[in-house]
Amino acid sequence: MKRRKMFVSLSVVGVIATMALAGGSASPNARAAEAKGATITIWDFFPAQENAPERGALIKVANQWAKKTGNKIVHPGPISDSIAKFKVAAPSGRGPDIIMFPHDNLGQLVAPGLLAPQPAGFAISRKLYAKTGITAFTYNGKLYGLPIATESYFLFYNPALVKKPASTWAGLITQAKRLTQGDQFGFLWDTTNFYYDYSFIRGFGGYVFKVTKSGYDKNRLGLATAGGIKGLTFIQDLVQKHNLVPATTTTNVMEGKFTNGQAAMIIDGPWAVQGFKNAGVNFKVAPLPRLTKTLPARPFIGMQGFAVNRHSKNVRAAWDLVRYLSIHFPLPLYKASGRVPVLNSVAKLKIVRGNPVTRAVIASSKTGEPMPNIPAMGVVWAPMADVLSLLVQGKVTPREAATTAQERIADAIKKQGG
Repeated sequence: MKRRKMFVSLSVVGVIATMALAGGSASPNARAAEAKGATITIWDFFPAQENAPERGALIKVANQWAKKTGNKIVHPGPISDSIAKFKVAAPSGRGPDIIMFPHDNLGQLVAPGLLAPQPAGFAISRKLYAKTGITAFTYNGKLYGLPIATESYFLFYNPALVKKPASTWAGLITQAKRLTQGDQFGFLWDTTNFYYDYSFIRGFGGYVFKVTKSGYDKNRLGLATAGGIKGLTFIQDLVQKHNLVPATTTTNVMEGKFTNGQAAMIIDGPWAVQGFKNAGVNFKVAPLPRLTKTLPARPFIGMQGFAVNRHSKNVRAAWDLVRYLSIHFPLPLYKASGRVPVLNSVAKLKIVRGNPVTRAVIASSKTGEPMPNIPAMGVVWAPMADVLSLLVQGKVTPREAATTAQERIADAIKKQGG
C-alpha cells in the first residue's frame, strides 16, 4: 500500500552483519537479571534518511529517560527492512531491546515468541490512550506494546469545485454527479484497494475476522454476511450504477487527477498531504461522509508504536522506556512530522486540534477500527483485490464476490497453518 513504503531487503548474511554493526544489546537469555545502568537499543520505523526529524525527536526524548534513570540509549540510525531483520536477529540475541513498527505486524512478531508482553506488576494506565491504540497492540488478551501515533484516511476536496462536501454519501453522490463530465470527475477513489473499500464494508456491518474476548478469530469470517454484501453493493453502485468512478481507477490515477484539478473529491490519507502541498494543489479535508444518517463509514486505522524484544537482557527497563516514550514522545513527534498522537492529553491540545488534517484523522479514528493484527490478515489482501476488480467491472454480483473472497481467504488461512 502506498502509505507503507518498505526498503529493499538484504540477504540473511547481510542481515546478521548489520545487526552486529548496529550494536544490539539483546540476549537469548530472556530471564537474565536486569543490569544496573542498562543499555537499551532502539530501532525506529522512520524514513531512511539519517537526519529524519522524527528520529532526532525520538533520540532526544529517549535520552531524557536515560538521564532520569541512569541508563544508556543506543540508536544505530535508520535500519532498512527492520521488521524482517528483527525476526532473524531477535532469537539470536543480536536484535534491539525496543522496536517500533505499524501495529498490524504485531501478530507475526508475537506468534514466534519475539515480543515480551506487559510484565507482571508493571503498571500502565490504559485510559491515557485512545482505546483503539490499546486494542491495536493487544494480542490474545495480552498487551505487547504501546501506541504513539495513528493514521487513517478521509476526504480531500478542491474548494474551487466543491464549497463543502455533503455529510452523507447520498448527498456526496449528488454533488459528484453534477461535477462529472468527460475527463472531469466529481469523486474518485482507488476502487480495488481493500484498505479503502473496508470503510464501506465495515460501515454496513461486514468485517474480516470476528472479534472475541481473546482477540480476532481467524476462522470466523464476516465478508459473506448481509453487511458485507451490502457494502460490496455500495462499492459496485458507485462505479456501475452512478457512473462516478472508472473501474480501473488507482491511487496514482486519482491523485494525478486531483493534482491537475480534474477530480473534485478523493479518498486519501495524511501520507498524501505533503505531495499535494509540494505540487501547489488547492485542497481542504473533511471526514468521510456517513453511509446513512445513522451509519458512519468505518475505515481501517493504522497505529505506530513500540514493543520490547522478549530476548532482551533488560525487559523491564525496556518496557519502562516504552511507557515513557508513549507519554513524552507524542507531542515532539507531532511537532516534527505531524503524526497524529494517540495519547489523549496531547490529542486534545490546541496545536493538534487546530490542524484540519489532524482533525480528519481523529474523526476517522473515532468511527474506524484497527486493522487486524493477526498473521492471517496477510492472506486477505490478494483475494479481496481480485474479487473487487471483478466487482467494479460488473462481472460478478456482490454476493458472488463476497462468497468467493471468503472461500479463498478461508482456504489460504488453512494452508497458512499455525
